[in-house]
Amino acid sequence: MFKLSVIFFLAFGSAIAFWPIDVERNADELCIRGDSKPGYCVPRNQCSIIVNILSQQKPGIPPTRANILYIKNSKCESRPYDHKYVCCEEIEKIDQAIHDLSIEDCGRFETDKIIGGKEIQLMSRPWMALLNFRNTDGKNAFTCGGTLINKRYALTAAHCFTNQELLYVRLGEHNISQQIDCKIEDIGIERIFVHEKYSHETGHNDIALVKLSKDVEFRESIMPICLPTSEILQQRVNTLQGFRVTGWGKTENTSFSDVPMEAVVNRVDHSICQQEYTKTIDSNQICASKSLKNFCNGDSGGPLSYIPYLNGHQRFVQYGVVSFGSENCTDGYSGVYTNVGSYIRWIAYKIATK
Repeated sequence: MFKLSVIFFLAFGSAIAFWPIDVERNADELCIRGDSKPGYCVPRNQCSIIVNILSQQKPGIPPTRANILYIKNSKCESRPYDHKYVCCEEIEKIDQAIHDLSIEDCGRFETDKIIGGKEIQLMSRPWMALLNFRNTDGKNAFTCGGTLINKRYALTAAHCFTNQELLYVRLGEHNISQQIDCKIEDIGIERIFVHEKYSHETGHNDIALVKLSKDVEFRESIMPICLPTSEILQQRVNTLQGFRVTGWGKTENTSFSDVPMEAVVNRVDHSICQQEYTKTIDSNQICASKSLKNFCNGDSGGPLSYIPYLNGHQRFVQYGVVSFGSENCTDGYSGVYTNVGSYIRWIAYKIATK
C-alpha cells in the first residue's frame, strides 16, 4: 500500500517524513438491497445487523418472517450466489457516527465581520486545511484545500486525487508565505477514500475523505467545522442565500493568495445553472453565483458554508465542497459544489467502519 517515494522537511526542529498513500477508489462496493435501501457489499461476518440476527437464532425455533425477509433482501447484486457476502446497511454504526458528528464542538468562530473577497481574521476559520500533493513532475505544492470534520478526518474533493499524490495535510495555517504566523501542524495520511461513483467526466460524486495518521488535538487554531447532519439542515440548502466560500484560491492550475480569503455567494437554481454547463447538474450538487470581487473560487476541495443556529448558537456548517467552475470570477458562470448533505451517510459509514 505504501509507495517508496518520501518527502523530508524540517518542522519545529525535527525531520518529518511523509509517504504518498494509495487512493482507495473502490474501498466499498455500493449495492442496493432487495428492499431498495442502499448498502455496502461486505463479508457476512462483518455486517453487524446480519451477525445479530443469526446470533439470536435459537436451535429448534424457526426464524421470524421479518428476519427471513431481511436476510433474503440482503443479497449483493454483484454476487447473487455467494452467501458469504451481503448487502449491509450498518444502520446502527452509521447512525452513531452521525450522532457523534452532530454533537461535535464545531463551527465556532471569533467574528462575523466578513467583507467580500477580503482576508479573514487569523484563526477565525480553524477548520481550514491545505493538502500538499506531489504532481507527475515530482513537484510538491498545496494544490487543494479541505476541512477538518472531526479529530481524525478531513473532507475534500475527489477530483483533487487526479494525477497527483497526497503527501500530508496542513492544519492551523494562515499566511503560507510566512514561516510562522500561528502554530501549524502537518499530519501524515493513513487512508484516502474517494467516492466509489465519482466521475471525472461528469463531476458527479466529487467528494473524498482523508483519514489522518493520528488524532488531532483541538486548539484555537485547529477545530472542526459542523456538517449538516440533520434532515432539517439538509433540506434548508434549497432555500438558503448568502453562502460563504473560503480559501486560498488553490487549485490544480492556479494559485491566488498567501492568506485565506472569504466571499459571499448566492445559491442559483439548477435550471439556470444547467444552462451554463454541458455537464448535467444533479440534485447532489449546489450551484452558487460568483462574487464580482477579485476572489470567488475558494480552493478545490474547500468549503461552501453557512451560519445557522445550532443548539442556540451560530455555527459554521459546511454545505458544499468546491467542485468545478470557471477560473474567471467575473464571467457570470456559477460555481458548482458537491452537496455535503447528500453524502452524510457515506461520510458516516467510512468514519464508523474504517
